[in-house]
Amino acid sequence: MNINSTRNSLLRARNLKSARRSRVSQILGSRISGSSSSSSTKRTTSPSTSLTQTNKLAMYEKMEKSANSIQANVEAMLKIGKMSYTDDETGKQAQENDKNNLIKDIKDFVSDFNEVYSDLADIGGVANTAFKKTLNSIVSANKNALKEIGITVSNSGELTIDEKTLTDADFDKVKELFAKEGSFADKISTKMESIESAAANSLTTLSKLYGATSTYNKYGTSNSYFNGYNSGYSYYNYGNYGNNSGWYF
Repeated sequence: MNINSTRNSLLRARNLKSARRSRVSQILGSRISGSSSSSSTKRTTSPSTSLTQTNKLAMYEKMEKSANSIQANVEAMLKIGKMSYTDDETGKQAQENDKNNLIKDIKDFVSDFNEVYSDLADIGGVANTAFKKTLNSIVSANKNALKEIGITVSNSGELTIDEKTLTDADFDKVKELFAKEGSFADKISTKMESIESAAANSLTTLSKLYGATSTYNKYGTSNSYFNGYNSGYSYYNYGNYGNNSGWYF
């Protein structure tokens, strides 16, 4: 394996993701500032529609970020699950430290899960609804075990933590759910890979749809500009996106 090539690929991927998020921020600002343009420019998009578009971009950006964060958290938790400890004081202290770190990661996991789950529900659409149902299925299959360690499911489908119950829970039970391969957390993380990818694709497509064109050079930098704006929001140059059947919104 060419290590340098792999590292360069990862770097380009990170740069592209960073550039895409920067582009979305520019689009969000442009969509909002557009409301103050001169009255001589005729628009066919109502304020409520414009707000919906702005919110949708922001939600997909949050969804992508939170889905990525979950994968990173689960990776860290799986490492804790592989640790072994001696029976002496040093080993006990190491186990206590790992338990505290695991609980912190679980709190972050739940926060990011709820963000993704909420955005999937708010945006809607066939693909997002399917993702939401899959998450529901994974949670439902582990509902009782989660409750034993202080994590319950609200009526809306989001997760809630009882911190005292979680802190006092048996360390092995916590690890079985969050720090083992094939565990509840591991299955959620696997699904988050697909959700992150779908959110990224939707961001790219929506950016084009709402009138932004992005050109990436070999260094992963982005030059964004609005096209088709001469007639306000009544015309956009959609390019090949007009017949894209892979949209997630």
